[in-house]
Amino acid sequence: MKTVELKNKIYWVGAVDHHIRDFHGYRTPQGTSYNAYLIVDDRLTLVDTVKKDFGCDLLRHVASIANPAKIDNLIINHVEMDHSGSILEVLAAAPKAKIYCTPKGKEGLLRHYGIRDREFHLVKTGDRLSIGRKTLLFFTAPMVHWPDSMFTYCVEDKVLLPNDAFGQHLGHPLRFADEIGEDYCMEEAAKYYGNILMPLGDVIAKKLEEFTALQLPIDIIGPSHGAIWRKNPMRVVEAYGRWTARETLSKVVIVYDTMWGSTDKLARSLAEEIAVPGVEVKIYNIRSSDNSQIIRDVLDARVLLLGSPTLNADMFWTMGGFLTYLRGLKPRNKKVGIFGSYGWAEGASRRIAGEVEAMGLESIGPPFEVQYVPSEEELSKLADYAKVVVQAAQR
Repeated sequence: MKTVELKNKIYWVGAVDHHIRDFHGYRTPQGTSYNAYLIVDDRLTLVDTVKKDFGCDLLRHVASIANPAKIDNLIINHVEMDHSGSILEVLAAAPKAKIYCTPKGKEGLLRHYGIRDREFHLVKTGDRLSIGRKTLLFFTAPMVHWPDSMFTYCVEDKVLLPNDAFGQHLGHPLRFADEIGEDYCMEEAAKYYGNILMPLGDVIAKKLEEFTALQLPIDIIGPSHGAIWRKNPMRVVEAYGRWTARETLSKVVIVYDTMWGSTDKLARSLAEEIAVPGVEVKIYNIRSSDNSQIIRDVLDARVLLLGSPTLNADMFWTMGGFLTYLRGLKPRNKKVGIFGSYGWAEGASRRIAGEVEAMGLESIGPPFEVQYVPSEEELSKLADYAKVVVQAAQR
C-alpha cells in the first residue's frame, strides 16, 4: 500500500490485512486495516502502530516520508495488540521516541511488552502537546473500548484520530470513505459498532457528550480500522448518537434454525406475513449466516423473532450459541417473539424465553409452537401472530 496524506503533512502509514477473516469471532469477509498516522512537524510524531505481523509495512511507509530514527513522539491511543503489536519494532527503529498514553495505557504496555527503557508521558483530557506548528490535544475515552483508550486531535488541521471509535473492519485499496462509498462504509461502521461497542453504549454516549461539549471543529476523522471520513465526517458521529441512544426502526429480524424443516417453514411464512409497507424484514438461518451480520441488523431493529426446534428438551444448540453472543452485547429496546416446533416433548421455547427474560428484553406474547409439522390451520393462526408482530414493529 502507498502512504496517503490526510491533510497538511498528516499521513496514513498503516497496513491493510486482506486475508484476515475472523477477528476474535467477528467475521471479516473484506479483511481489515490497521491505521497508523505520521504527523510531520518539528517533532516527528507517530500516532499508533499496527499489528505485529505488519510492523515492516509500517516502518516502510514511515521511511518513505521521513527517517524512522527521527521519530520524537509515539502516541498510543489504545494498547490492544492490533494497534500496539509492532511497538517494540518501532521503538528499536526510533531510539529517541517518547511515549504518550494514558496511565492505563502505560500499565498495559508494561504488561504486554515490558518496556522499561523509554520516557513515558501520561496524559489526561485537555492536555496539549506542541510539536512545532501543530498542537495535539488529548481526550481520554476509557471503555471506548478498553480502559486505556483515548483520542488525539490535531488542533490546527481539525483532524481527529479516535482509534477504535468510528471505524469499520474493512480492508480496501482506497483509504477514504467517499472513494469507497460512504453508504457502504456506514453499513460497515454499524456492523462494527453493533458487534464491538454496543455493550458500551452508555459509556460511549457520555463520552460523546463530553467530547461534543469541547466544540472542536472536525474536518477529518481517521479511525484505527477501515475508511477515513473526510467529506462528511459528522455523519458517522451522528450515527453513533442514534446507536448509543438505542433508537430503533420499524424493522423485524427473524433468527432461527431448523432440523427437519418445520421451524424453517414457520420462519419463511412469518417473513411473508410481516412484509407489509413500512416494515423492513430480515431473515437469517443461523447455520448459514454470519452472526456479525445478524447483529448489525439487530442493532436498529425494533422486533427480534427467535425460532428453534426442540432437541433434548432444550433449544437447538446453534440458538444457544447465538443467544450467548447476543447476551454479551447487552441489547436494549427490543421486543422479542419466540416460535418453533417440537416432537414428543417441548422445551426450546421455554429455554429461549428464560434467556430473553434474563436479558431484560420485552416479550410480545406467548411463543408460537407447533408439534411435528405445521398444519394449514396452524399456518392460518401464524398469520394472526404476524399481525401482532407488525403492530409491535410499528410502535
